[in-house]
Amino acid sequence: MVWHKTISAKALEKAGGASVKVGDGVVYISKVKGKLYAINGVCSHAKCILGDLEPEELKVRCYCHDAKFELGTGKMVAPPFVAPNAPMDKLGLATYPIREENGFIEVDL
Repeated sequence: MVWHKTISAKALEKAGGASVKVGDGVVYISKVKGKLYAINGVCSHAKCILGDLEPEELKVRCYCHDAKFELGTGKMVAPPFVAPNAPMDKLGLATYPIREENGFIEVDL
């Protein structure tokens, strides 16, 4: 595993959450109530980029079909509206170690 520098801590503070390219993939990074989260940024349903943070629920929603994922576990907690019977237990996303280092957010992939 290798730590990858992503975005500045100030930019994340303003945005709350952002999908960023890291290596060959995309990671959704967020900071809620002072805690950092990193989750695979590509929805497991239709491969759309995640991005609608729901901080009060600690979830991120996919723009394409409204699937929701827990920030801390990657577990799908709401299926896509076009596939209400999707096997949510099989459609979770990976989570990654994350830290703030010298004013930047780093993810360990």
